[in-house]
Amino acid sequence: MQHGDLHKKSAAEMDFFTAYDDANRYKILEVIGKGSYGLVCSANDLQTGEKVAIKKIHNIFEHISDAARILREIKLLRLLRHPDVVEIKHILLPPSKKDFKDIYVVFELMESDLHQVIKANDDLTREHYQFFLYQMLRALKYMHTANVYHRDLKPKNVLANANCKLKICDFGLARVAFSDAPTTVFWTDYVATRWYRAPELCGSFYSKYTPAIDIWSIGCIFAEVLIGKPLFPGKNVVHQLDLITDILGTPSLDAISRVRNDKARKYLTCMRKKQPASFSQKFPKADPLALQLLRRLLAFDPKDRPSAEEALADPYFNGLAKVEREPSCQPIPKIEFEFEGRRVTKEDIKELIFEEILEYHPQLLKEHIIGKERPNFVHLSAVDQFKKHFTQLEENDNETGAAVSLQRKHSSLPRSTVLQSATSPSKSHKNVMSFSTKHAVDDL
Repeated sequence: MQHGDLHKKSAAEMDFFTAYDDANRYKILEVIGKGSYGLVCSANDLQTGEKVAIKKIHNIFEHISDAARILREIKLLRLLRHPDVVEIKHILLPPSKKDFKDIYVVFELMESDLHQVIKANDDLTREHYQFFLYQMLRALKYMHTANVYHRDLKPKNVLANANCKLKICDFGLARVAFSDAPTTVFWTDYVATRWYRAPELCGSFYSKYTPAIDIWSIGCIFAEVLIGKPLFPGKNVVHQLDLITDILGTPSLDAISRVRNDKARKYLTCMRKKQPASFSQKFPKADPLALQLLRRLLAFDPKDRPSAEEALADPYFNGLAKVEREPSCQPIPKIEFEFEGRRVTKEDIKELIFEEILEYHPQLLKEHIIGKERPNFVHLSAVDQFKKHFTQLEENDNETGAAVSLQRKHSSLPRSTVLQSATSPSKSHKNVMSFSTKHAVDDL
């Protein structure tokens, strides 16, 4: 880097910081992700010493459905606090309650996602398989006891670190079921990427939802971990059902009756008889106990799938899981999502998102609750400086033409540490996990 560039970078950083704690707290490092929503940068949290990811979500009120999705996600991630669910650390305060369009959300920084891990690692061990599934089911147990259904579980929505810790993210399509709701609940928006969509939802964007839809998705993800590629990569609904029945066999008429879509149900009814495929041949590297559990997770009929808690009690996890100590969550109060049941305006959503931001600014939240804040007050805020800095980083990134993706520089899980065990010397340097599963679990 030339001297002039260094001076320019230094000046930009000086301009970035102000006296307000948000601005002084984070040192932006580099662009690590882009999407239709905006930009993600890594940063150092100078207050805690941690590395974090700061996600800029721009023009959030352009479409009210997008704004509602953002509100739903930041609300759920505030309410769901679990080691296997990604955590929002902070949300920057906008300068003005009235005029803000972008928000800056600070997440814990994760190095990769399960999609990249699967793609980059063809030598994952049985211990990896077991520990990955265990963590995903732990997260599901916690979410489902809160009556939250994720509805879009796939490898890209499972973040990963080099120590093999996983965290579920992207709750924008998640929904909360409330006990006083009608027994048949229809949510009419998009749900689950097709390859990970439960068969009862095939060809249909609506259904009576049960937690079994997430269990199916976790089964698909686990199968992908085992074989290194998607299990059911359907090109359309018919192809999807063909792939599912090629492996699971033709479902019973009772199971077919639970498929909501008329055409899909008719197609399955008229389908030639298929026998279930051999899982031991399909997944030759897997532990037989893993395959027994996988069959349960991928039961065609949702009523035959185990709950997350039941799955954690499966013999596959003997010596790893202690079901009684896996955290549960209190059901989410209906008042938190009362906006879902009424017609909301853009201003309503803006007010609700602002209130969520204030949850990370306790003193201002207190003033807001007791009505002390001045309506047109402009807060001391880091957002203007963040905006300038993000824009500079994005422009520099576009000029270099560098491909940006969330896989960052992390392409493979480390294998360097040899476990203290009775492993023979010939095996001790190949495919050895970088942690003791027991110790990793104890750290959670």
